Amino acid sequence: MLKIAMIDDENDFLTIYKKIISDIFYEHHVKNEIKAFNSGKEFILSLSRNKFDLVFMDIDMPELSGIDLASELRKSNQNVDIIFVSAHPHFVFEAIRFTPFRFVRKTHLRIETAEAINSYCTRTQTKFKMISLELQNGDTISEKVNDIIQFFAVKHDIYYTNKSENDARIISRKYSLSQLEESTRELGFIRIHKSYLVNYRYIKSINAKSIVMTDGSELPISHGKKTEIQEQFMMFLRNEDII
Repeated sequence: MLKIAMIDDENDFLTIYKKIISDIFYEHHVKNEIKAFNSGKEFILSLSRNKFDLVFMDIDMPELSGIDLASELRKSNQNVDIIFVSAHPHFVFEAIRFTPFRFVRKTHLRIETAEAINSYCTRTQTKFKMISLELQNGDTISEKVNDIIQFFAVKHDIYYTNKSENDARIISRKYSLSQLEESTRELGFIRIHKSYLVNYRYIKSINAKSIVMTDGSELPISHGKKTEIQEQFMMFLRNEDII
């Protein structure tokens, strides 16, 4: 489910624009939940309870402008995508420093919103890609690619770690780490060691003998693989708009 926020101080515009956005995502078969806010303060207060994937925001608003809101978002959540929506095109030069996904002009609202959403859906088509995994107990579950931190082997058993759960889950012995490496190669996973296959999104740094994960933990890397791992990591970073 895609979590979307809209911020604009004109309630009538919010009602109209919410339907436009919802209809376009429906055409792309993307389930979404849209929360509308008529003030920047209301939106900021909501961030303690909500995490959004995509934010549409007006720039010219009283009290807190879209520029103010973008600054706050970038401090707290670098991953959220921002689409600025404004009747004043010259604001684009001020807004660009927050690396927005798009700048939509209200004078070309429907056509530019459609283009923005079309591009967004294309770019993120694998962001929400699911992987089906068979567990040792016979159950089959589906996980988002972005939610899997790592696969790892303990003797003949294969496990994976999910970002939302502390415990690793056992995968059926029909899998090997080499098979998983092959099937996840295009999805952002790097084989750092004979026992570890890691999602590049959770790598913080790469050292001579280990990698440091975003949670501060360290995992060993195979002797002589540092350069190869760095090259794969940089390749994935360069292609983040695709993966």
